Amino acid sequence: MISTPIRRFGAAILMLLTFSFSAGVLASKHEPKSHTAHAVKTKSKPHSSKVSGKKQASSKKEYSRNSELASLPDLRKYPSGTPRKKAFLRTVMPYITSQNAAITADRNWLVSKQYEKRWSPSERTRLKALTQRYKIAWNGNTRHVPWNQLMEKVDIIPTNMVATMAAAESGWGTSKLARSNNNLFGMKCGARHCNSGTGKVKGYQHYTSVKEGVNAYVINLNTHPAYKSFRKSRAQLRKADQAVTASNMIHKLKGYSTRGNSYNNYLFAMYQSNQRLMAGTEL
Repeated sequence: MISTPIRRFGAAILMLLTFSFSAGVLASKHEPKSHTAHAVKTKSKPHSSKVSGKKQASSKKEYSRNSELASLPDLRKYPSGTPRKKAFLRTVMPYITSQNAAITADRNWLVSKQYEKRWSPSERTRLKALTQRYKIAWNGNTRHVPWNQLMEKVDIIPTNMVATMAAAESGWGTSKLARSNNNLFGMKCGARHCNSGTGKVKGYQHYTSVKEGVNAYVINLNTHPAYKSFRKSRAQLRKADQAVTASNMIHKLKGYSTRGNSYNNYLFAMYQSNQRLMAGTEL
């Protein structure tokens, strides 16, 4: 027969064990609930995050489209003055710097090949493409490469000079020609070469993108016979080991406008008054 104290002691131990077991069960039940609640939140979030992801992808796609193919944004919505100028420069500067970077890479490659006698098939192909792009006659003989013409034509147009001309010719991107034709430089076209469609300004070049318009302008200055003196002046700077900058090249551009020297003076004054803005947005 078990005495009362022993029974009480045994009962106490039994209650203690029962309490410990219950607490463990409750704890184990509570933890999964907390995890499940968190998982439910996560599952509901992926739904919103999925929608957000679609929006982000769409925005990214839209940015890519704007970077390469889209028309100039409507800059008239910005207040005239500094806000509009900054928006314009943010839009066009990447195209200008990208084009100049590509030209610099080609020029550096030409310099590296100038005194080499061996040419791989890919190098010949690259040289042929450059002579065609810059409208230079070459028969494919690497022993007789027209180096002088290549080095004179395959060179940058100063970034700030391009930006200044784009701003001057397009009214900081607000002209109809700029908005409809992606033509920031007032570049005309002959009757046989005009491709203006509905809503385009007739008699002027129409480009599918701002990038294409910028590239066409740079190629025009680097190849058209009318700007030969500009290229000669740039080549002289190179020979004198001087920098090719907007300051020393704007006045070298002849024949771009019927206004003559007054046009160059206007460009130079415009460049000087907006130089800080351009420096702030140049990449």
